[in-house]
Amino acid sequence: MEEQVMETKKQRPIFLTVLGILSFIGIGIQIISALFSILSGSVVSGVAGGGKSFSEDLNSFEGMDSATLKVNEAFDYVIKMAENATVLGIISIISALVCLLGVIWMWNLKKKGFLVYVIGELAPPIASIILVGFYFSGFLAAMSFVGPIIMIILYAINLKHMS
Repeated sequence: MEEQVMETKKQRPIFLTVLGILSFIGIGIQIISALFSILSGSVVSGVAGGGKSFSEDLNSFEGMDSATLKVNEAFDYVIKMAENATVLGIISIISALVCLLGVIWMWNLKKKGFLVYVIGELAPPIASIILVGFYFSGFLAAMSFVGPIIMIILYAINLKHMS
């Protein structure tokens, strides 16, 4: 009788197990990174502000206009990131917890975890674009979607094993 019960229970594929373990590790790193971001936001803002004033002083040198403009653009981006570090950190922590719930459900072969995971993965880059804007014509914003989209695709491949 016990053997029949064991046979009817679905077994998690190895690929899904590996994805889950990687996700658990990634979620832990995301939470630690978000806490660090929250705590270091004011320091980064001060340093970037000092760097921006230095780059503005470079305007007095001949031939430095285009280079200075790019440096100023980079400093503006860093300052915006630092000013929004607390909000982005909180969003990142909440998103990590949402992802954790989704991964736990998918670990237990529940399809509903996939949608929850997708929401948790895409929220931080979208929030970053809304709060900070684009940098290098959106290159950095586009790059922030690469990792989440890869993981979403890998989990989507495994949806056939979930119910």
